Amino acid sequence: MFTTNHFIWLGICAVLITILLFIALKKKFSIKVASYIMAIVALVSEISKILTHMVDSDTKGMVIDPKALPLHLCSILIFVIFYIAFSKNEKHKDKLISFIVPIGIIGGTLAILIATSGVSFKDPEVYQCFIYHAILVWYALYLIISKQVCLDLKTYFRNVITLLSLAFIMIWVNGALKIYDTNFFFVVRPPADGLPILNLNHGWYIYFLSLVLTGMVLMSLLHLPFIIKSKKVENN
Repeated sequence: MFTTNHFIWLGICAVLITILLFIALKKKFSIKVASYIMAIVALVSEISKILTHMVDSDTKGMVIDPKALPLHLCSILIFVIFYIAFSKNEKHKDKLISFIVPIGIIGGTLAILIATSGVSFKDPEVYQCFIYHAILVWYALYLIISKQVCLDLKTYFRNVITLLSLAFIMIWVNGALKIYDTNFFFVVRPPADGLPILNLNHGWYIYFLSLVLTGMVLMSLLHLPFIIKSKKVENN
């Protein structure tokens, strides 16, 4: 599953995350500054993806390839990031921060490990994928380390319900875009071949159930320490 190029990319991502964390902690970035940086990276990433995924239109000109629409989970977060960076509604921002942190860590890490865009150093899409997800992981980690997020039990249930709702919505979206063979949220088929749990060896229904359960388990494991800590605070 892992090639030499992939290991190199893993190293690059680890170094990038470490350096950014060191700088952010040393300079004591505010949530606004960190969000501005993440918003700029997200904008550059999305523009890069658009420009490298333009295809010929049937009526002359060019259109974006439907597969490159910002409907994967980490792409949807781009809109969340911009809201956090520029909105003045603190209540809504807090809820969105509590969603983007676990999704950024889990989704960003899995994207880096699975490398759905490939690992070639000659492909611009690969750079966009690895760098965007690495900085997304940094952003989520920094929000935790700087204590800018609440991940209590209420937040956990809200995040799980939101994630499940988006997954089911993407079943309809992929159905509507079937002609373009989209696979948003990877609800159509696995993100890569040969994965140990997420595969079609036992049919789609088992795969989809495994996908949902895997997501819930990872969300639960990430939230659990914070839920335990919040409960201890409440009982004291």
